[in-house]
Amino acid sequence: MSEFEQFMDTIKDKSDATKKQYRIQYNKLFKLTDKPIGETSEAKILEIVTSQTNKNNEQALINIAILIRRLNKLSTKKLEDVREKNKKSITKHTKEKNVELKETLPSYDDLIEYMDYLYEKSQWIDYIINYLLINYQVRNQDLDFEIVKRKKDANDPEKNYMWLSPKKLTYIRNKYKTAFKDGKELYGKKINVITDKKMIVAMRRVLGCQDYELKCGVFIANKNAIAYHLQKATYKNLGEGRYFKIIVNHFRNDIDKLKEISENRGTSITTILQNYDIQNV
Repeated sequence: MSEFEQFMDTIKDKSDATKKQYRIQYNKLFKLTDKPIGETSEAKILEIVTSQTNKNNEQALINIAILIRRLNKLSTKKLEDVREKNKKSITKHTKEKNVELKETLPSYDDLIEYMDYLYEKSQWIDYIINYLLINYQVRNQDLDFEIVKRKKDANDPEKNYMWLSPKKLTYIRNKYKTAFKDGKELYGKKINVITDKKMIVAMRRVLGCQDYELKCGVFIANKNAIAYHLQKATYKNLGEGRYFKIIVNHFRNDIDKLKEISENRGTSITTILQNYDIQNV
């Protein structure tokens, strides 16, 4: 078994999105080392990765190197020291970016107005995307779901569902970023009951289009480019990440709402405030 195959086997229980990112970063580091990563010294790896102009890219490559060296029971101290140092640098950079975002990001009310506009214009799919981003703070992959009319059809633990019953929607998330970690349940299945009448109408319209195989029923045209399709649906093409920053900023002094956001997102409040609060300057 090759080094790559061994590595991928150790992360087989992670989400498809995580495995894809690990695969990309492994291949990138392998190309830079020009030989198996486990056969490359810590000093050489650091020489290679510290030439990256982006600290986040450097950090991603260091993480891969650490995992591979641990797999081979090799020392990782030098890599871990640099990774820890980088965390401080990345935090500083985040704060600098937050200063810029405070001046340029639209308000929470702007997002609400845009969502209402989409409903008025019968842009059902874009409305649904915005509704879930704003009200449930979902990530891109959470929006990859199947609409079903019967609860018994929401039976695949590898899929997300929107179960449409006469007076409510039941949003079932089996697959999202923090559902599992290292093969163990972290936040597990998430179920949200939605009774908002506009959201129910929008979902019925999309399901009707799907029943007749119409274009208006195509929720995500290409699942390999889900982030692109969903970004196009957002206000000024802001995308999921910036929507989340706006929402966190709006509710930053409401501890009950932050707890709700933490539960919806599957992320601790501490992590949310450290990474997404644009007042963190």
